Amino acid sequence: SYIQTRTSGVLGSVDAAAGGGSSSSSGSGPPIELIAKLEAYDCLQHMDAIVEAADGIMVARGDLGAQIPVEEVPSVQQYAVMRARQFGKPAIVAHQLLHSMIEYPIPTRAEVADVADVVRQRADALMLSGESAMGAYPEKALGVLRSVATRMEDWVREEKFGTLALPQLADSPDGRICASAAYMANKLDAAAIFVFTRRGYMAHFLSRCRPDCPVFAFTDDQAVRRRLNMRWGVMPFWTPFCTDNEENVKRTFDLMKARRFVRAGDLVVVVSDLRPREEDIIRSVQVRRVQ
Repeated sequence: SYIQTRTSGVLGSVDAAAGGGSSSSSGSGPPIELIAKLEAYDCLQHMDAIVEAADGIMVARGDLGAQIPVEEVPSVQQYAVMRARQFGKPAIVAHQLLHSMIEYPIPTRAEVADVADVVRQRADALMLSGESAMGAYPEKALGVLRSVATRMEDWVREEKFGTLALPQLADSPDGRICASAAYMANKLDAAAIFVFTRRGYMAHFLSRCRPDCPVFAFTDDQAVRRRLNMRWGVMPFWTPFCTDNEENVKRTFDLMKARRFVRAGDLVVVVSDLRPREEDIIRSVQVRRVQ
C-alpha cells in the first residue's frame, strides 16, 4: 500500500518507497518491483502520480469500496486500469471477484459478468483473495477464473474491443519499434511474437500494445524472466544467448515447436534488442516462417 505522511505527502512517500522512481524507469532496475495498492480515498487525487512512481498498481476493490461510494468503484477501477496501461505499468484487479465461491462451488452470474468486464478492460492480472486463501473450493474458483478469462480474451480479439490510444513513452525507439511489431503481427495474423531481450523492456512495450497473438519472451536473466510473468500476454523463458542471433532464433523455434506453441510453417514476428554487453544496441524486427 502507498503510505501518506504528514511531512512529505503522498508523492514523497511513494518516491521514497520506490527508491526515487520505479525500477522500470531506472537504468538497471532492482529485481523486485513495487506494486502500489489503491485502497484509500486519498489515492484518487494522486492517481497519475502514483501510477507513474510505482512499477504497477493493484486496485483493491474491497478496501476501496469501504472508503468511496459503492457506485463509484467500477468507474475508478476502469480509470485506474486505463491509466496504468497508458503509463506502461501492469494493473492487477483484486478482491471479491468470485466471493460466493468461498462457500459454494458455483459462482453467481453477476460474478462471472464482473470477471468478464475486468478482462475486457485489459487488466494485466486478476487476483483471488478469500476464494483461494480460506474458501472451500479454491481449485474450482481458479478454474472458473481461468475459463472465463480465456473465453473473454478470445472474444475481445474477435471483436477488437478495448482499443486505447497509447501515448509514446518518452518517445523511445523501443516503444515505436514494438508498436510497429505488434501492428504488423495483427495485420499479418501472426501465430506469435518472439522477442529476445536482456533487460525485458522490449517485451514490456509489446505487452502494452496488447497484440492479438501471444508474446514469447526469451532472456538470459532469471530476474527479468520472473518480472515478465506480470506482463499481459507475455510467456517468458530463460535461455542462454550466443553471439550468433540466427542460432538464437533457431533454438527458440525448436523449443516452441517441442512445446507445441508453434508449428512448422507458422508466420511469426521476431523482435530483438540483443547486443554484446559493451556495444551499442542493435534493434531489429523480422517476419519469419517457423522452420
